[in-house]
Amino acid sequence: MDAGVAAVVGAAIGGGLAGLTAFGTGLFGLRQARLQLKHQESEAARQRRFESLTERRGPRSQAYAEFVAAGQDLIDALYGQEREFHEQFEGLWEAIRKRRSTVAIAGPDAVVKAAGEFADEVRSFRNDLAHQRRRGHPFNEKHRFERRLDAFTKAARTALEDEGHPPGET
Repeated sequence: MDAGVAAVVGAAIGGGLAGLTAFGTGLFGLRQARLQLKHQESEAARQRRFESLTERRGPRSQAYAEFVAAGQDLIDALYGQEREFHEQFEGLWEAIRKRRSTVAIAGPDAVVKAAGEFADEVRSFRNDLAHQRRRGHPFNEKHRFERRLDAFTKAARTALEDEGHPPGET
């Protein structure tokens, strides 16, 4: 082979390799750009979620605190005289029921469920009283309410501590 032909073949091979390298680099750059865009979109969605949660945190906190206060009022009333408790009970039940509806709107589902379980326990107790299925001082039933109110408080605290991470990510 003559030197001129070899130089042309060498230049063609070199050019081809340079072209392949440029093509590979371009694909890699495109992949990196797509990954970066995906990450930016994910971060923007997380930021929007965080801002939304931050805006709702105040009203949620208020609703949760009022529900806990109503529940605690009921538990505190159990420590009083039995006759006084029976006189106060309907008003205490009404306060819990009303505050449960506020929690149901504030959400999220785990907190709504815990509020419902507490209110259901109080309603069950109310039915027991109405049908005279309960014996002894109401104080003996305080554990029924304390467990449920503690579960609600834990769910509420978890909801208020949410920082906007997508589910399954911390």
